[in-house]
Amino acid sequence: MRPVCFYLLKVYRSHRLDLDLPGGTAAQLQAYLSEPARPLNALLNRKKVQQVEGGRFHYVSRPYSLLMFRIQPEVIFRARWIDTCLQIEFEDCTIRGLGKLDSLVLFCCTAKIFPRESSLLAEANLSVELKSESATVWIPRGVLQTMGEKALQLIIERLEKRCQTGLLRGARGWILKYA
Repeated sequence: MRPVCFYLLKVYRSHRLDLDLPGGTAAQLQAYLSEPARPLNALLNRKKVQQVEGGRFHYVSRPYSLLMFRIQPEVIFRARWIDTCLQIEFEDCTIRGLGKLDSLVLFCCTAKIFPRESSLLAEANLSVELKSESATVWIPRGVLQTMGEKALQLIIERLEKRCQTGLLRGARGWILKYA
């Protein structure tokens, strides 16, 4: 559970992506998604993701260039099949590369991937928050807002690319193997 605190700034984005899988049935895609390690290995670099206890995973991202910073998120997240979708929720995210801002930035993400007839539907809700105790930070609010928006856009672009390449490749392989 996240500690209660006030935030100086919060930038939020939702994103939705349809992934066509001609010939794939909802049942095949459900079977593929229902074991979280399968789609996660397709989405993420297998060398950088480790399954830990309780359906949790640890992942160290490749660095991002953001303005004058080179940031690198490290995430603990839970992935599980619930009802009709794969649900992914970040439980802890450390962002390195922002200097004194490292401990003041909170990145949150929840995602769902739904099996459909001949497609997958991916939805994500993301936010970047700057804790209020950072009032001593000298960066103007407009610059912080722009940095937050740019960071989320970079993350969305990377996630979309991974869905359109790795996740589709993994799902197609599954469909062909079990058709």
